[in-house]
Amino acid sequence: MKKIIKILLVFILVFCLASCNKTPKKVESFPEYVSKLESYKLTGKLYSMFPTGTKESLITVYYQKPNFYRVEIDNQTNGDKQIILKNNEGVFVLVPSVNKSFKLKSGWPINSSYPYLLESLSKDFVNDEDKVITKGDNETTIEMDVKMFENAQMTKQKVIFDNNKSTPKEVQIFDDKQNLVTRFVIVNFEEDPKFEIDMFNKSQTMTSYFETYSQIEYNRSTTYPTYYPNNTKLVDELKLTDDNLTKVIMTYSGEYNYTIVEQFIIPSELETTDYLDGDIYVIGDYVGIVNDNNITFVSLGIEYYIASNDVTTLEMFKMGNSLIVETSK
Repeated sequence: MKKIIKILLVFILVFCLASCNKTPKKVESFPEYVSKLESYKLTGKLYSMFPTGTKESLITVYYQKPNFYRVEIDNQTNGDKQIILKNNEGVFVLVPSVNKSFKLKSGWPINSSYPYLLESLSKDFVNDEDKVITKGDNETTIEMDVKMFENAQMTKQKVIFDNNKSTPKEVQIFDDKQNLVTRFVIVNFEEDPKFEIDMFNKSQTMTSYFETYSQIEYNRSTTYPTYYPNNTKLVDELKLTDDNLTKVIMTYSGEYNYTIVEQFIIPSELETTDYLDGDIYVIGDYVGIVNDNNITFVSLGIEYYIASNDVTTLEMFKMGNSLIVETSK
């Protein structure tokens, strides 16, 4: 009998040790779970770390299988809103407060990694054969490769799960120096909700939101970066002004060369649309459109364009953030 008990104890010990080394079943089956979702609504807080401080925005994602997306980015200071929309017509970035949209020739959301989209996280989970899984008593962290935007170099992200849930609770993204750049914390998740038929309709969305957000008043003025590369200086500034347009073109030179363009957008009843190539990167409380050597974004009624062959894309976003003078609603 003692021999049998000893064998049983050894068996139990081996089983427990083996179990402790396994990834929790719900975490392990995350890609399978995501692939079976017909729709979801996800709400989270995005924290973007800048040299000038941390910015917070609220992100709400609506997804309808197979590839309809609506991502709303809410400014927590002045109540402004921007929207990424993907439907059968294409990929759009909407800025309702100034009645302007961008239609993108883009592979979004396939081409890069996005912490607010479950499909993107699932793709990274499957593709990274060298991911590192760390299991704790209550949560599991998966460290894997991430590509913040198209043509960016690979860096790392940490996706944190509660062991008893199929969806993550937090995503952390780091730059190539292991500095935390973005933190996305999921606060609510709805599985397979039913959406109104116009949820992914671009025209309906712009019309309804313009009526609400066009009431925001902006105090537009030319601003200059407070964060920029060392050993550079402003060498030329051209200001173009007429009744309907103010555009400022600033040229910086030195060890690094770059150009900053600021254009004040005066909203009209007729929506304007620009057509661009590029990827999408949500940082701070705005949607950035990324190309090989330039970025475009709209904030507080001003459209910003930064271009450089010397400055990295992430550094351009940091410079862009330092241009924004935030005002309360």
